[in-house]
Amino acid sequence: MDDMENQSSSGIIKRHLLCVGNVSVDIKAYSAEDTSVEAYREGSIELVPGGVARGMAINLKHLGLDTAILSSVGKDIFGDYLRQELEKEKIDTTLLSTSTERRTALFSVMASPGNPAACIYCTNILREIILNDKTRRFIDDHKINTLVMDSNPEPETLKDFYELKKEKDMFVFQNATAPDIAAKSLKWAPLINLFGCNEFEASSILGEEAAPDLETADKFQKLGFRNFIITFGERGVMVRIGNETWNEPPYTPAMVVDTIGAGDAFASGFLMGFLAKKPIKRCIHYGLACAKETLLTRQTVSTILNAGFLESYPGTPENRQ
Repeated sequence: MDDMENQSSSGIIKRHLLCVGNVSVDIKAYSAEDTSVEAYREGSIELVPGGVARGMAINLKHLGLDTAILSSVGKDIFGDYLRQELEKEKIDTTLLSTSTERRTALFSVMASPGNPAACIYCTNILREIILNDKTRRFIDDHKINTLVMDSNPEPETLKDFYELKKEKDMFVFQNATAPDIAAKSLKWAPLINLFGCNEFEASSILGEEAAPDLETADKFQKLGFRNFIITFGERGVMVRIGNETWNEPPYTPAMVVDTIGAGDAFASGFLMGFLAKKPIKRCIHYGLACAKETLLTRQTVSTILNAGFLESYPGTPENRQ
């Protein structure tokens, strides 16, 4: 890779990102009526594009980074819907394949007041995400130097990408994605430049309850993770970079419309600042602002996010670096 060609006038390396993982459709049902008994009940049903890789790709594009996506969709109306939406957002979909054998990944979520959301999903199609010759050529031709991966691909695919990371010295952000698959990348922890998870995924990895304290941070680091962010919902976020730890409260909106996508939004904002070598306090500010705005929409990605918006967002820690 030609470092001079990939450096800006400020000396910071230009980042060309490939987001690897889930592109799906979320079918979100909500009812304010009692759901403790089997019955028909009135509510709302929304169809929204989802998936960690998709959400991160679009968030990072909005924040000014060059992004492409590697995933697979079915030859169905959901796949067409997702492809069109990604192309509308100007995400490079060269590596978004269309399966002739499997259907587009779907998540069905049922929520009601006072009850945990129930989710049924079908993501078999994500087995088709592989690192093949086409992907390698794309990475070389587009000077991809940053991988943003979720944990949905098969272990063999993750292994291939981490071997590629060693070969090309690429920057890797790894998203834990969900508690049941959070530990899939644990064996490659020392190769991960930045790891992101929530408290439930962190607990799954540790095998015990995670807390926003130094004990949890130290245990995580002993597993091999050098730099990581753990979000704790209403308790805020904990960040460990090297030997330093930060704990920050959330930017809590007056009303939460939907929590889905907020964690990926935080990761996107933080990652934008981290790649630009901004002070960690500012990176956290970017992430918290992205998360807050995403909590205010039923969509998994807020349409108002951009780099300029974050710079002028209330609470910018100009005098707290």
